[in-house]
Amino acid sequence: MSKACVFVVDDEPKLGELFANVLRRDGYEVRAFVHPQAMLEAIEDGQQPDVVLADLMMPEINGIELLERLRKRRLHVPVIIMTAHSSVQTAVEAMRRGAFHYLQKPVNLEEMRMLLKKAIGRNERTSVSQPSPQGEAAAYPIEGILGDSEPIRRVRQTIEMLRDVPGTIVLIRGETGTGKNLVARTIHANSCYSSGRFVEINCAALPDNLLEAELFGYEKGAFTDARTSKPGLLEVADGGTVFLDEIDSMSLALQAKLLSFLESRTFRRLGGIDDIQVNVRILCATNVNLEQLVAERKFRQDLFYRINVVNIYLPALREMGRDVLLIARYFIEQFNSELGRQVKGLTPEAEKKLLDYHWPGNVRELRNVLERAMIFNRKEWIDADDLHLLPATASSNGVALPPSNGVFYFPSGSTLEELEKAYILHTLKHYKASFTEAARMLGISKKTLWEKRKRYNLDRELARS
Repeated sequence: MSKACVFVVDDEPKLGELFANVLRRDGYEVRAFVHPQAMLEAIEDGQQPDVVLADLMMPEINGIELLERLRKRRLHVPVIIMTAHSSVQTAVEAMRRGAFHYLQKPVNLEEMRMLLKKAIGRNERTSVSQPSPQGEAAAYPIEGILGDSEPIRRVRQTIEMLRDVPGTIVLIRGETGTGKNLVARTIHANSCYSSGRFVEINCAALPDNLLEAELFGYEKGAFTDARTSKPGLLEVADGGTVFLDEIDSMSLALQAKLLSFLESRTFRRLGGIDDIQVNVRILCATNVNLEQLVAERKFRQDLFYRINVVNIYLPALREMGRDVLLIARYFIEQFNSELGRQVKGLTPEAEKKLLDYHWPGNVRELRNVLERAMIFNRKEWIDADDLHLLPATASSNGVALPPSNGVFYFPSGSTLEELEKAYILHTLKHYKASFTEAARMLGISKKTLWEKRKRYNLDRELARS
């Protein structure tokens, strides 16, 4: 079987070559282009890609214009848009014009690999009569939820039971970094909605009025800048899945509108008068105690009952026992491929260090720790000294967090939100000179840290310190 061909288009030559080298190691035939016009000329000369990976912001022809030129040539190759200027609006616009999906820069290489497999699999299904073994389920297999602990086995069993159950709303709960996004994508990939789009929106990342417009769309003239009509995510995802991450951040007014949609599966665009009906599965996620928010009247009780049909709890990494070593081995193999290393594994001392650690950032933090270790490690084995972890101690009375001088404790009755707020505040104080380093130590992106800082109003407390 011939290799699948990927065209990479990015006006940053080093970045384009980086993607090309990674994909070549994965077995793809790859051509990297700095200028979109050069890619179009290569196609006119008879070269046929199976998928195009294109940057959005390019000086001559941007990603959306490139997409339109491909369509004018009647070349319906899947196009994945990469954007460092990622917004839901940009992503929806690209997908509305026919993009297969989008990637946010800095690109997660594993996500890029999975999207390419999905795009190539779908392209094969549309070009031959026999179904391709590559596709949604192949890109996100249920077995990809790693772990042998009982909580993880229950997660996989629940996803398996949801395979042939259409329409059921799923609430995914767990701390930051436990893999809620991966579980959401796996549910979608292994369901009757897998042929439709998977559309994700972080409810904490947008102001409430923009969030409503992105979800439901708007008509021309609905507000000052509405110069044209625009479909919302619910329309874009018709026949697929909408993933509402951090749903606890949604205002009470918007919660009421969402509840109305969930009851009727119909909605109106902002400024519109026509009812629009769609068939989508709704997945929700949160890392806070929704029951407490309901008791505090910060989250609608009726909406909570409506979304809490199937509840999936993702355990914290510290609750998963020796699964941390299994997941660590997976990341080591992944980084061996990405970084061109030949690391064999962890020494017994390194394994003990991972098992003893409290993992406030969960799987995301574990991935970051191992990536750093493998970037700077040139040995065959990762030793304990190669693993840079935050110092912490455990207390039978509560959770201990590591300030720069000494240790302070939280009573065992503290909420997850209180723990998160205090831990982020401490880290920001400790790394005041480097926002990037604070985000890295927390195991989250700078964008997510900025969102958390705004959500918890930490600037006021930082100013006092």
